[in-house]
Amino acid sequence: MRAALAVPALALLAAGCVSPPPEAFVPGGSAATAATAVAIGANARGEPCRMLRSGGGAEVFCGEWTAPSARIRRVPAAPAPALAAQAQAAQAGRMACEAPAPTTVLGGQPAALMTCRRHAGGWPAFSLVTAAGGQGWEADGVLAALPAAERAIGILAGLASPEGAMPRSAAMDMLAARLARESFGANDLARYEQLMTLGREANQAERFVTAETAYRAALAAQERMLGAGAPDTFGPMLRLALQLSNQGRHPEAEALFARAAPLAARASDPLARAQLAHYRGLHEANRRRAAPSLAALAEAEALYAAEMPPGLGAGQAGAGRALPLDASALVEPLAARAVVGVVEVRRNRAAVLRAEGRIPEAEAAAASAARLAAVAPGLPGADLIAARVARTSGAAAESAGAPARARAEFGRSAARFASGTPRSRPYADTRLLEAAAAIEAGAPASAILAGCRQAVAVLRELREGTSARAIAPCVDALARSAGGTDQALLAEAFEAAQLAQGSVTTTQIARAAARLGESARNPAAAAAIRARDEAGRRLAALYRARDEASAAAGRGAGPGVAELDRQIAEAQDALTEADQATQTAAPGFAQLVQSVAAAPDVFAVLLPGEALVSAFLPPEGQGWTFVLRDGRIAAGRIGVTGAQMDALVQRLRASLEDGNGEKPFAAGAAHDIHRALFAGVAAPLADAQRLMVVPAGQLLSIPFGVLVDAPPPAATGHEGVSFLLARMPVAHVPAPSSFVALRRAGPSRASQPWFGFGAPLPVPLSQAQRTFPAAAQCGRLLAGLPALATASLELQASGQLMGARPGDVRIGRAFTAPAVRQASLRDFRVVHFATHGLLPGELSCLQEAAIVASPTPGAADAANALLTAGTLLDVELDADVVVLSACNSGGGAAAGESLSGLARSIFFAGARSLMVTHWYVNDAAATRIVALSMRNLQQGQGMAEAMRNAQLDLARNVPGGSHPALWAAFALVGPGPTGRASQAVAAAAAGGG
Repeated sequence: MRAALAVPALALLAAGCVSPPPEAFVPGGSAATAATAVAIGANARGEPCRMLRSGGGAEVFCGEWTAPSARIRRVPAAPAPALAAQAQAAQAGRMACEAPAPTTVLGGQPAALMTCRRHAGGWPAFSLVTAAGGQGWEADGVLAALPAAERAIGILAGLASPEGAMPRSAAMDMLAARLARESFGANDLARYEQLMTLGREANQAERFVTAETAYRAALAAQERMLGAGAPDTFGPMLRLALQLSNQGRHPEAEALFARAAPLAARASDPLARAQLAHYRGLHEANRRRAAPSLAALAEAEALYAAEMPPGLGAGQAGAGRALPLDASALVEPLAARAVVGVVEVRRNRAAVLRAEGRIPEAEAAAASAARLAAVAPGLPGADLIAARVARTSGAAAESAGAPARARAEFGRSAARFASGTPRSRPYADTRLLEAAAAIEAGAPASAILAGCRQAVAVLRELREGTSARAIAPCVDALARSAGGTDQALLAEAFEAAQLAQGSVTTTQIARAAARLGESARNPAAAAAIRARDEAGRRLAALYRARDEASAAAGRGAGPGVAELDRQIAEAQDALTEADQATQTAAPGFAQLVQSVAAAPDVFAVLLPGEALVSAFLPPEGQGWTFVLRDGRIAAGRIGVTGAQMDALVQRLRASLEDGNGEKPFAAGAAHDIHRALFAGVAAPLADAQRLMVVPAGQLLSIPFGVLVDAPPPAATGHEGVSFLLARMPVAHVPAPSSFVALRRAGPSRASQPWFGFGAPLPVPLSQAQRTFPAAAQCGRLLAGLPALATASLELQASGQLMGARPGDVRIGRAFTAPAVRQASLRDFRVVHFATHGLLPGELSCLQEAAIVASPTPGAADAANALLTAGTLLDVELDADVVVLSACNSGGGAAAGESLSGLARSIFFAGARSLMVTHWYVNDAAATRIVALSMRNLQQGQGMAEAMRNAQLDLARNVPGGSHPALWAAFALVGPGPTGRASQAVAAAAAGGG
């Protein structure tokens, strides 16, 4: 066996997770005012720009960038030459500027303009000074932002008017990033309340990453003021924990909840214990643990109710006997917050009960929340409370089989969201729910499609996805309305379905492909993009280190948090500088990182005879298979439900996972999957020559080449079976946007053919145990990984067949994690790993997936023998193919995405395709398939064709090799390099991007 442990795919957030509650209302500070961004026209590239005020100055944001394109500062008034000298001195540490040139701005105001070069990368920039409106002004930034900066100065000086206000959601990310920089950089504790309010608003808009940024900075500010471990740091700590839980980062959330729990008992906020129980209940709901969630929510309600006004007791309100109160009864903020807490607890309970199928109880809880909200006047954030309560009531009505009532509730909810958080994720999701209820209620197609289009437009504007369950009714409505012929409606359905395919992997591939494409045009631009990515990772690492140091400091130990705050401030500045350099070097980069690919973009990169097949399969009901080929879209209904497909996939995998062919092949299941997916689109696929597949759900865990495309002779057994791989090569991509991005990146420009790593030496038990001192079992598992008998042979044969140089391989003792990091791997078109893979799920001491290298002799532990996914992010590649000849490197049965953490990191490092496995592979079979694939590639075949021919060779020409457990484990992820006959067409497609 190639590996003792599998590398898992990262799971997406569960589609049915309960939405989080609104945060506790924090008095003082108004993010609504602070977050107002105004439109100020376009920059020199025609991108729309917004201005966000900052103290006496402002920041200008253009296009899709969330880092400022320019900054404006107010300074004491002085003649332009004096202002220029002052600005030049102030900027000397960041950039070198030429002598100032006199000019005028804003219709005649005296000014001086300097053209500059940044010290980092030498990218051009500007520095502008002027005296206007009785004040001096300095501006600097990306050269293209100069006209926008001039207009911003005019607005600040009262000499010009903005062109309109921007939606609040469009400003949240920019504001959170800016306030975080100011909080860490200037130790400005006055920002605390503003950060807390912004965090609450971002959470209510379900922008959890932005909320995390705000709360993390607020926690840091409060800890500097009160000290780590102070009871009142409980507030931002608890809210930060919930944002991490909402993103599926449950271990990180658990650590923060554990830190917050002892603080709650000593916090000055009387509702601290209620909030702790409430948010823990939501965290348990996010983890799909209904019983502890309901218990925690019950505890929270009792604690909130103790602070409610007389006459609004929990029992009375819950029974529907609450009496309307005078508005003065809720003037007291603590009472108002307690009422909001009870309303939200009941609403959250309804959602948990509904997810458990306890529909009558869910309806009762939702009704109880609605009654209490209705009889308690003067609640803060009344519109959003009403919107959430109505949405929960609508969901309960839908589950109870009352679609007309559900549609009315969702309509009311959407209207309230449109008032409180317009063009936000909650608004879009509610429109999707309303569309689903409208379908069930028999509403006309025009009304259904109108709501769907509103939701899709908002999600695409926000660059956010949604669940397959949520978008399914709209995909159905669009595809059915198309009638199989309306190409415009089919294109809408195809693009709407992609909103359920967005993932970390898709985004990473898009970013890497955009960087590779820029590198082809301008290597310096690619270097700027990589520097920006590295700056972002450094900042994230510093935040994690600060969390750990702060926790240690709260226990009276640990390194100085203040030093980490200083490093974070420097890293924030470095990230802003790197972002501005990227804006200059690669102005279209942000626009290239798209999560949805329009049908024309897919057609532009498809090669002759090539078809893209995208499967959309929600967990309930039947989905759709979309086929794009020769400029036309076809759509066919999938013949089974999501649950039925899962069962078929499990049957198929169970017959393959031993890797040795000892179980009868589930030919019937393989044919049923093929028929369900492709029966409705057989015509456009009839003479296709190559298939690009976008799987969904459990389909991610199987290579499509193993599907059976004709009725098999028997339900089990592989003899006489017609496999899809025998008819055509098959490649897999995580999303249509990934296919477009990777194909547009063009082929590798590396000069050398191949580099290999593998056959690691076993880790000594003593080193392994010191690596995991708190868990002896982890050390024993690591030390127990066997030597790989054929890995060395696989690498030597592959290198020879690829025409590699003798020294371009690291085997045995030479294969170490430092050796991988130090190798100039961007010089190689193929990078090959033949080793063990480890995953956190089976080696629980690991925090992330890793591949195993040889240990360093005499080292204190075996840390250098683990090449983690995080480490691979720092490796720089320009590879057509990376071979991960390790078991289950494609994700296996647990696939929630198409790739493991390792594979995702390798894509981000600069791979265009990956050769991965879907189950434990037989060593001899793996060696032959990989080596022949490399030979075929070297002889001019495309990677998909090279793999296919190697797999078929094993099946047809090697005695005992015909069982698909032996030849079908390998799959190609990414389109891969094309054969020589198609390279000219592929190059033309890449140039069109």
